[in-house]
Formats: sequence, C-alpha cells, structure tokens
Amino acid sequence: ASHLTMAAQQELRQRGRAAAERPAPMPRANSFESELGDTDGDVSADEASLDRSQPRPPPAAVPKAKRSMAVRAFSACCMTAVALGILALGHLAVCALVFLIQVMIFKEVTMVRYRTAKSSEVPMFRTIQWLWFAVAIFFSYGDALSNTMPTPLSRWLHRRKYRVATFAFFIDNHEVISMLCYSVVLVLTVLSFKKHYYRYQLGQLSWTMVTVWICVGQLHAVVTNVFTGLFWFVYPVSLVVVNDCMAYFCGVALGRRLINRPFLKLSPNKTWEGFIGGGVVTIIWAVLAPKLLTRWPGLICQCTDVDNIPRCNAEEVHDFSSGFPLFMPKEYPMPEVLHGLIGASHVELFPIQVHGLGFGIFASLVAPFGGYLASTIKRAYKVKDFEQTIPGHGGVMDRMDCQLLMALFTTVYLNAFVRMEVFSVNSMLFSISRLSKEDQVALYRELKSKLKGDGLLP
Repeated sequence: ASHLTMAAQQELRQRGRAAAERPAPMPRANSFESELGDTDGDVSADEASLDRSQPRPPPAAVPKAKRSMAVRAFSACCMTAVALGILALGHLAVCALVFLIQVMIFKEVTMVRYRTAKSSEVPMFRTIQWLWFAVAIFFSYGDALSNTMPTPLSRWLHRRKYRVATFAFFIDNHEVISMLCYSVVLVLTVLSFKKHYYRYQLGQLSWTMVTVWICVGQLHAVVTNVFTGLFWFVYPVSLVVVNDCMAYFCGVALGRRLINRPFLKLSPNKTWEGFIGGGVVTIIWAVLAPKLLTRWPGLICQCTDVDNIPRCNAEEVHDFSSGFPLFMPKEYPMPEVLHGLIGASHVELFPIQVHGLGFGIFASLVAPFGGYLASTIKRAYKVKDFEQTIPGHGGVMDRMDCQLLMALFTTVYLNAFVRMEVFSVNSMLFSISRLSKEDQVALYRELKSKLKGDGLLP
C-alpha cells in the first residue's frame, strides 16, 4: 500500500511540473463579447497596456485586421458614392432609397427571432409578418403623398401618357383603404393561431409590431422631410455619421485615460471620452455644416417639380416660425460676457445654424442610444450582425440604427419649430382641385372680390 502511495505522489509531482512548464493561455475578455465583435467599440488605455503585457497574436492576425479595415473603408466609399448619385437623381430617387432601406431593415430585424422549426408548423407565418409591414407602409406613404406634395405630384402624374385615376384614388382614400387592410390582416392573424403555439405566435406578433415601429413608424414622415428639401435628409444623416466616426476615433485615442469609469454596461468597449468627444465635434459640425450645404441650391429648395431637382435662390426658403429666410445671413446679439472674447456685440449666422444647435445636441446625446438598442438586440439573440449585406459593416440595420431615431427627431423639430404653418399654397390648391368646377369658379370670384376690397388688386 505504501508503495502505491509513493507512486501516486510521484505521478502527481510530474503532472504539476508539466503544468508549470506549459505556457499560460492568453486571458480573454468575456467570450460572448468577443463573439459579438463590437466593431464600434473604443479601446481603453488599461486594455491596451494589458494587451502589451501578453504574448503577441500570431502574425496572420494582423493582416486579417488590416484587410477587414480596408474592406470596411472601401464599402464606406462605395456607399457614399451611391448616396451622392441618388441625391443627384432628385427627390423621388431619395424616397425610393428610403423605401428600400425600410424593406431591408424589416427583413433583418424580423429574422433575428425567426425559428424555422416552429415557424414551419405555423400557417402563413412569414406572410402575415409582411402583410403587417405592407399595411404600415401603405398608410405611411399614402399620408405623406396626400399631405406633403399634392401639387408637384399632380403635375407629374398629368404629364404621364397613361391615366393615373386608379393611383389617385388610392392616394385620396388611403385612410379608408388602410383601415380595411388593417382589419383583413388582423382577422388573418387571429385565424392563423394554432394550438400549442399561442405563446410563440403572440411573441412573434409583438416582435413584428416593434419592428414595424422601428422601420416604418420612425420614418413615417421622412418623405415629408425630403420634399420639404433634400437638406432635411442630408443634414441629419451627416450629423449621425460625424458622431459615429468621431466617437470611435476619440475613444481609441483617449479611451479611459481621462475618465476611468465604465460608460455603458450594454457596450463595455464604449468610453466617456468617445461619447463626449464625438458629441463636441458633432455640435461644431451641426453649426458649420448648414453654411457649407447652402452652396448647393438643389438641397435647400422645396420640391416644385418631381422630375428634376428644383433650382431656386436662398431667399425663397423661409423659416415660417420667425418670418426670416432660413438660409440667409442674419445678425444675432451676443451676451455682454462674450463681447470681449469675440470682439463684437453681434455675430452673423444663418438662422438654420441656430436651429443646428438643437440638431447637434440631439445627435450627440440621444441618437447614439438607437445604436445601443440595436446592440442589445444582437446580444440578446447572440448574433454579431443583423445581416452581411454590406461587406465590413454587417446589415442595413447595423448602419441605420441611429439614423432612424434622428429621422424621427427631424420630423418633430420641423413641425414644432420650423414648418409651423398649417396651410400652404400647395395644400390649398390641392383642396381647391377637389371642388367641382362650379365651386372653383365661385371661389375665384369670392377671392377676387375680397382681394379688391382689401386693396391688394386694382
């Protein structure tokens, strides 16, 4: 027995020496974190020093990272070129791009919860999801087309060689048609419920509604923004892009060197330095960008002709909330405290630059949380990207997560502080066009008589 005990002790000592001689494995971060690959994360100074103290990765890893960065940069350049080309085609092309983005986002987000095993046994599973999306899209675009651009749309339609009475019928009655479609889809949804799958189907239905809000609800009035002027599409997009890029670079350069505290548990690689640095640069860009964008009149003019980008002078674009031209210089008084600092009591700015402060603050403080929400969805369902549509970037949702929230803010801000007039010439002409010919003539006579009485006509 003693002989066996000594032999066992000797074997244990040999195993201990072998384990001590074996090189220690490199410490890894949270395995789930590394699996997700947070491409937008910031690298902290502590992490960098820890990496330098550990063995270097194999030489093949460095070229792979460089190739990934090159692919990412090339894809970004291609997306920029395509976006500029679409802008050159005009308002309808931009609206078509927005529609395509909505379709891709809906497909990607709904697929996150898609389980083939269960869904194959549920009748009309994917069909019902897309029917809900179609109803929401029809109502959204019907509302925008009927209220935003009646005159340009009618001019464009009447120049076509074919008759568009059917299309006009759908636009004029989109609310009633949307309600009918909604009712039909609701009935089909309830009839599709299958025993033993109620919980799963209700969960998928809830997820479908959330997805519809993400890609349709937040972009409900983006068509309205586009036809108000391409500026209201380009400007918010540029703010999110600048914030995203500068937050990354500031995080890489200064991450946890100034504030050694975690920023957000949902995204551990994000840092306060990246968030603050990106925000400061975004606000600066929000003030400076409008002056640069006004050099292209096609961006700031409302759509008066669907076939072409309109050409106009900046004087024609007004801020209805103040009565001053929105894209023309105006002097603003400065607080006395700043007189000595800037050497003047007034500063000359475009009114849109003042509005830009609100856009910049929102793009810096709130819009990034749209991206954090998307990251949470991916972590919850253990996927790295929503899709692999864009090489190096993932899916469309991976690039548009913050843009959706920014588009919603743009609509609300325009309606609340810029586009405050309830009535416009276009909307009134559209309403008049729906009167009978006799009523139109009677309205003309009454209006002419009133204008003469007011001394506006001889």
